[in-house]
Amino acid sequence: MHFTTPLLTLLASTSLAAVLPRSGLGSWAVTINKASYANGYKSLDISAVYTSDSYPDGISSSCSTVKPSAADPEQPRTCSAGFEASYDGSSVSLQQTVELPINATVFGSGPIKLTTSGAGRIYTGSATVEVTSATA
Repeated sequence: MHFTTPLLTLLASTSLAAVLPRSGLGSWAVTINKASYANGYKSLDISAVYTSDSYPDGISSSCSTVKPSAADPEQPRTCSAGFEASYDGSSVSLQQTVELPINATVFGSGPIKLTTSGAGRIYTGSATVEVTSATA
């Protein structure tokens, strides 16, 4: 009986320490793919899956930018409806319009590190970005 109380206290504190805090507004699982080739071709693809208590299965969205060659102008960026994303070389900023529990736009940003393939022309990275604010 004397060992039971300390053991239960230890188990309770260990299990609580393993729980990570989560934004009540949700988060995105973000993946960035960036490519750059000698002929001038460049692309940037930002894919994100937004999840929250209202969207446990997630909402998949993306933004893409392509410059076909050095001689061609950059093509207009294309994004999923209600989604915006940008990458500044070290962090990603996201905003998304959601309907549940109320119609709102959620915002978040966070660091993301891209690593290169062996050839050094393709870079990829992923991160989880918490929602930091929302407007109705």
